Amino acid sequence: MAELELEVREHKPHVKQVVPLVVEIMPGQASEGLLDTLAPGTYEGLSVRELCEQILNRGGWSIEDQQIIDDIKRQLAGGKLLCRGKSSEGEAREYATLEVTEAGEQYYYVPVRAIKPQEGG
Repeated sequence: MAELELEVREHKPHVKQVVPLVVEIMPGQASEGLLDTLAPGTYEGLSVRELCEQILNRGGWSIEDQQIIDDIKRQLAGGKLLCRGKSSEGEAREYATLEVTEAGEQYYYVPVRAIKPQEGG
């Protein structure tokens, strides 16, 4: 009988990558929203909701971006933020997908939608 040779591989724990986070907040059913890029490490420990609040309250946006922010805030009046169809209370990395730019740079992407419940019947 042939003896089995076992190969011992070193187990490396899953390491979280330190890459930027791109958050896109879309108002209602819009196909495009407000994009913001957060530097690596600045989003750690914050929920998606907290990050969105920081983004929406920051100044210096262009006129076009400010119109999108106004649409988002209108949706949030009586509405809520959804991230991949779920509540936005979890940490951003829970909802993030690792994406790669054409230049080969990696980043996390989190799409968030501001939804106001339908009114009427």
